[in-house]
Amino acid sequence: MKAWPQMTLAGGPVQLTDRTLRDQSRPVLYHYDPAFIEIFSHTCDLLKQVYRTEYDVVIMQAEAILGLEAAAACLLSPGDKVLNLVSGVFGKWFELFIEKYGGETIELAVPYNEAIDPDAVRKALEDNPGIKFLSVVHSETPSATVNPVEAIGAVAKEFGVLTMVDTVSGLGGELLSPEDWGMDIAVAGPQKCLGGPPGLSMLSVSPRAWEVMESKKSPLRGSFLSILDWRDTWMEKKTFPYTPSVTNIYALESVLEQALEEGMEAMAVRHRAIAKAARRGVSAMGLELWAASEEIAASCVTGAVMPKGIDDEQLRGRLRDRYGVMISGGYGELAGKLFRLGHMGMAAHPTYLCAQLAMVERTLADLGVSITLGQGVGAALASLENWGESA
Repeated sequence: MKAWPQMTLAGGPVQLTDRTLRDQSRPVLYHYDPAFIEIFSHTCDLLKQVYRTEYDVVIMQAEAILGLEAAAACLLSPGDKVLNLVSGVFGKWFELFIEKYGGETIELAVPYNEAIDPDAVRKALEDNPGIKFLSVVHSETPSATVNPVEAIGAVAKEFGVLTMVDTVSGLGGELLSPEDWGMDIAVAGPQKCLGGPPGLSMLSVSPRAWEVMESKKSPLRGSFLSILDWRDTWMEKKTFPYTPSVTNIYALESVLEQALEEGMEAMAVRHRAIAKAARRGVSAMGLELWAASEEIAASCVTGAVMPKGIDDEQLRGRLRDRYGVMISGGYGELAGKLFRLGHMGMAAHPTYLCAQLAMVERTLADLGVSITLGQGVGAALASLENWGESA
């Protein structure tokens, strides 16, 4: 049997705190037990605070891909024009949902180490009258980059375009606001910067998005994908459209409480500080950062170009099997081109970062890469000089 790693520092799912593990292991309640109704309601209230929104929130009972498909299924009608912004693997994949539900895709794409320019969004909307929706990934985890969703949302609002935003790895790592950022549907997951287990889709839904869902010729109801079903049952009657994932709700309640105890601004500052230190460490090792610029580098993971002459299995396999550190490689068409250092949730901390950088250095040296041991760790530590004051 394969030995388990000492540290899971991948692109998600991430390691859980002891508190989350304890809370998740509480006895399973009947989903209509008054105690569980209270827990579910409390979790929804906490989620609104974490999103920093007065919009309605919905917790759908499957991994975040459900929420993304549900947004397309519930909003799109055949022939609707959708401006899909593509800066990475997940942005491109959303086109499958657009096409599946009858939408017409108008793609605005950039290389997968760059970010979308809001001025290019404006031009695309000007050049293509009749666009009804815009879809964008906030934090492209496979590319270790972020898009300027706040500015993009402002442009979309000018043109009366409704937005669908994938912020699965953005929530918690970035200080966002659905109202201020023009997010009509914002989909997140607990398994990234919030530091929870996978298995739930979290959505914030604007009043305008509800109106569009209801005004469709055939609104989606009676489906696992129906966001409207959640509004008509839980939000209006405190019943469920199907059996919720009881233990996952326990865990979500726990991670949301922990996030709010820390403070959303402090959480975002912590992730940004560790991400900056990770980039300093990677550069000091003589490696090339994947993101084209510092400004678009993600807070959730740091991408590094795979060194010449080293393949993914050599680097990540040795790092895991010999030193017990599991990290992520490139995903989809980025496979083999980069590796990613994860720093989400509890791993957004100097101790985890330094251990990770040190073992990457040791692994690279084992593989014959010319490297000065300790140089990356030292640069990261220098970047964290004011850690206690800023995090």
